[in-house]
Amino acid sequence: MKNFLNRWLGRKRCVICGRKPVDPSRYYNDEGRAVVVCRTCVTYAERRAFRKR
Repeated sequence: MKNFLNRWLGRKRCVICGRKPVDPSRYYNDEGRAVVVCRTCVTYAERRAFRKR
């Protein structure tokens, strides 16, 4: 039960690097889904034309 709650309510991973985001920002990807990007990958996300949420 605890693992289920942690997976469901836990922190999401950065879409670009796959690590746990330190200071997460939310963007929309090319498909229109909301994704989480960490602080170090924000510049790459903006170059890939992710829209700010």
